[in-house]
Amino acid sequence: MKRWLWLLLPLALLIAALLWWQRPTPVQLVGPTRGEAIEAVFATGSVEPVLQLPVAPRVGGRVIELLVDEGQAVKKGQLLARLETAELEAQLQELAARERQAQLALDRVETLVKQNFMAASEADRTRAERDAVRAQIERVRAQRAYALLQAPVAGLVLRRDAEPGQFFAAGQPLLYLGDALKLRVSAEVDEEDIPRVQPGMPVVLRAQALGPQVFEGKVDSITPRGDPVARSYRVRIALAAPPAALRVGMTVDANLIAARRADALLLPTAAVLKGQVWQVVEGRARALKVQVGAAGNGRVEIRSGLAADAQVIAKPEALVEGQRVRVAP
Repeated sequence: MKRWLWLLLPLALLIAALLWWQRPTPVQLVGPTRGEAIEAVFATGSVEPVLQLPVAPRVGGRVIELLVDEGQAVKKGQLLARLETAELEAQLQELAARERQAQLALDRVETLVKQNFMAASEADRTRAERDAVRAQIERVRAQRAYALLQAPVAGLVLRRDAEPGQFFAAGQPLLYLGDALKLRVSAEVDEEDIPRVQPGMPVVLRAQALGPQVFEGKVDSITPRGDPVARSYRVRIALAAPPAALRVGMTVDANLIAARRADALLLPTAAVLKGQVWQVVEGRARALKVQVGAAGNGRVEIRSGLAADAQVIAKPEALVEGQRVRVAP
């Protein structure tokens, strides 16, 4: 008798498992709603002034004096900083002595040429040597002038990266000038999305530092050359009325609006799985293929394939085709 019980036990467990699997799974239904569907290209960027110019020396040197600070307004041509020129001054003194010597040599040669003791070509050679020294003097004077950094345009000092005593190489910016009132957003758009972006396209933006507040802009320009490493293109966004608290350098999330449809059919995101919705047909789960559109804010647009009054399973992620289900209250 015990032997038969041991043989019947696995069979009983199998039957119990089959009965459990055949037990209808409770599901909840949801119906589509009508609302606005927005197709948008998402990008991240930062706030920058429309006009921003770095001020960098054309020659390397140590900073001797800084005459402006961040936030200060400057005029075009105003002296901003001065670099060390002691070495250039020493070169100028040496070249001045060489010029005097070259001029005296030329005077003597010209006198001897007039007295026919020397050929005219010797005077030409000596004059060329003097002119070469003078050219060196002009070059060093130009380098000395480069040590005086002047404002190329009128504006505000947006950023100061230098302190007296620091050494800066040629081309390394000390200051940044710009207009802090005229702002724009520079955003990076993925190369797969850039064909959908056009100048004039409306943009909805949000700065993380300003919380949920949103503001608007439009696509002003698209850089013609992309970044092959990041696989993105830079898009400039003009701002219509930026918030007063918006600052240069803030991080911004941008939604570039490609299309808007006011009376779209919308379903919760969880109800749409891999381009399909699931319905209850005669007590079983049946998949229905639909065409989806825009997605966002927890909703997915249904472009076609579903009736406006249809009911679908709210969360079908664990279902299989033909599985027995029951509608839960």
